[in-house]
Amino acid sequence: MKSVEIKSIDQFIRDIVDLKKEHFDFFIFRGQRIKAPLVPSIARYHQQNIISIEKQMLLDLKRRGKLLLPNTVSEEWELLIMAQHYGLKTRLLDWSSNPLVALYFAIRDIDDWETPSFVYLFRGYNEQVIDKDDVSANNPLGSPFDIRELKVLRPSLNNERIIAQSGWFTVHPYSEEKCGFVPMQLDEDVKMNVTEFTIVPGLKRELMDHLNMLGFNAQTLFPELAGLCHYLNWEHLYQKKELVENC
Repeated sequence: MKSVEIKSIDQFIRDIVDLKKEHFDFFIFRGQRIKAPLVPSIARYHQQNIISIEKQMLLDLKRRGKLLLPNTVSEEWELLIMAQHYGLKTRLLDWSSNPLVALYFAIRDIDDWETPSFVYLFRGYNEQVIDKDDVSANNPLGSPFDIRELKVLRPSLNNERIIAQSGWFTVHPYSEEKCGFVPMQLDEDVKMNVTEFTIVPGLKRELMDHLNMLGFNAQTLFPELAGLCHYLNWEHLYQKKELVENC
């Protein structure tokens, strides 16, 4: 896996533009506050029957959440996306087709300015993509529990957060051989197409200011009250914290 340092937004964009010269069908990005394996949240739990548990959680969500779920959630993939959206542990991992969205998520923790953070780029081909809007009798989606290799899910643009964040997902298969979910950094089939960008310590405050100027902040990426509150915390407290400390 290739590793690159981010020292400014313009250098980050230039590096991505250079990589775009290579012949891939899609580029997606993920921001992480810490260096961690690229696996979905369900992979952090190592129960022997984790797949049965995962399926039962989705069934319970559908049964107990009937009054809370939109009527459009009628099949497995939509339910999985909705579950991921609201914090259920699933085999989906969040990505964005916009590198600046990923950069924001890498540095959005406004109490953590002095440790490195990371943006990951994954490049791939159309045959890896499951398109939620390209469903027909001749092209059924099948079940997310039947996949045997990593796939990339392009969701329907049917909620404000997915639209604002240019959201995509990777869909991770459970490996019977490895008795778990294999991190993308170690997956022989995809690891060569993963690039890690490291955000050097001490640069986050400046990068967050630049992202805000470009229209990437909590208010725009979370078009709901929680996003506005997070943005106001940053604008009125953390953005000016350094000035107050120097008084």
